[in-house]
Amino acid sequence: MARFGFHLLDPNTRRRLARFGKIKRAKWSLIFLVLIFVMSLLANFIANDRPLLVKANGKLYFPVFRFYPETEFTGSGVNTRPRYKELEKTSLFAERAENWMLWPLVRNGPEESLSPSQIEIDPTLTLTFSPEDQLAAVDIDATLAIQRSRGAAGYYGETADLGLRGKPIESAGVALPDPVRAGLALRFANEAAPAVSATNEQGIVFGLTPFTPGRAAPKLVRVSMERRSAGGSAEKAILSPEMEFLKDPPAIWEGLSTESRSAVLEIAKKALIVPQEPYSLSTTEGKVSVSFKRETVEFPFRPVEGHAMGLDNSGRDVGVRILYATRTALLFGILLVIFTYVIGIFLGAVQGYFGGRLDMVGQRLTEIWESMPFLLIMILLSSIYGRSFLLLGFVYGIFNWIGISYYMRAEFLRLRKLPFVEAAKVMGIGRWKIMFSHIFPNALVPIITFFPFSLVGAIFMLTALDYLGFGLPPGTPSWGNLLDQGQSQAYAWWLTLYPSLALFLVSLLGIFIGEGVRAAFDPRTDSKLE
Repeated sequence: MARFGFHLLDPNTRRRLARFGKIKRAKWSLIFLVLIFVMSLLANFIANDRPLLVKANGKLYFPVFRFYPETEFTGSGVNTRPRYKELEKTSLFAERAENWMLWPLVRNGPEESLSPSQIEIDPTLTLTFSPEDQLAAVDIDATLAIQRSRGAAGYYGETADLGLRGKPIESAGVALPDPVRAGLALRFANEAAPAVSATNEQGIVFGLTPFTPGRAAPKLVRVSMERRSAGGSAEKAILSPEMEFLKDPPAIWEGLSTESRSAVLEIAKKALIVPQEPYSLSTTEGKVSVSFKRETVEFPFRPVEGHAMGLDNSGRDVGVRILYATRTALLFGILLVIFTYVIGIFLGAVQGYFGGRLDMVGQRLTEIWESMPFLLIMILLSSIYGRSFLLLGFVYGIFNWIGISYYMRAEFLRLRKLPFVEAAKVMGIGRWKIMFSHIFPNALVPIITFFPFSLVGAIFMLTALDYLGFGLPPGTPSWGNLLDQGQSQAYAWWLTLYPSLALFLVSLLGIFIGEGVRAAFDPRTDSKLE
């Protein structure tokens, strides 16, 4: 321990640190949290859309630290930031070996929005063949020949109804049930007949409406035809971009005519480029609807190769944004807690040391201030002045100092009458020096004990305000913003899962550390009642 400078600490502090080291859960949580914090601080060097180092035109550039206009590399006169990924593909780098770029581990930045063409997806096309109910109507004459038809072509193996004119209704394997045949005879004889519904051996349901005799026998009688799908018999097939089946074609494909197959494949070629509506075709077995489905990139998009945690609704890498959001949460949370502790420690110390009327008035004012609704005021001010780091830090600081001020007040009230304070007064040492040079170092236990819990609380508050839209400025990577996107687009599970895991992990580590610190610094930890 001496090599770490622990020998410079007083024996009581060394005992507390040793006690903390024995609590393995707290010790490893501290190690992991420190590693996470350090990694988040190095986020710019781990994931960035700017290279770490560029050598061009005989010079070295450090884009991750400095801004360089595009004209610096190309001489184009354009003074905006270059797109380094596209710049790397130009002849300046592609054709000249002396020019190169050194990239971070992940070539994506927190604000970089990818285009759909940059996402690698499955290029295949899925065809779904779904049998449909086939409804048709034919007008036949007394010789049972079809004169007009609607949707009946598939019953007879035709591609269009025009080919059925003059064709007998009983052809191509289509047979009329006896009740329908009898009903037709009555109608063409101009005799009253009831409605008829009968099914033939092929499963085709024929129907006739009720008939009332007229002045003359009808020249045409309408017969309805219906073939119901079996249901649940949809078949799928996967086509490659070359229009070849990756597996054996489905059984329904074998029953299609050459013309129908050509029509399906023609639409499939188009579906590889732009989405197509389902295509209906008629077969001797019934009517079939063919749908064409190819995965398209619409943000937010699921996890894919190169983007293991998916993309948000602007095409930004969720994993990269979580990394940067972790830095924001921890760094901003630490600054917020320090700011509130400075206020709370000072006010609590003043009340506790001076006591009397000052303490009484201070306590009443503190109670009044404590009753103010922090969240409501934060939302109101954000609506008026907009979201900013300074506003969030200021409002959080002036409202969340109260808890630590109570503990500091109690510590100063307890310590101000101890002999070492009285001795300092007798020696003529000033009040403020006694407060912050003598009493304060002995009142650090509440600060150290509650700091991890306060940090977790600040992180949760920051996430909640971002989730509600009243936290950090727009565009700042944050867990709350990702959770808000996940709520509005519930199918994008990755927008909810990964930020929640990050928040849970950091909070759990903070709580474990806080419990360990409290156990190590609490003098009653090892005491027992006799």
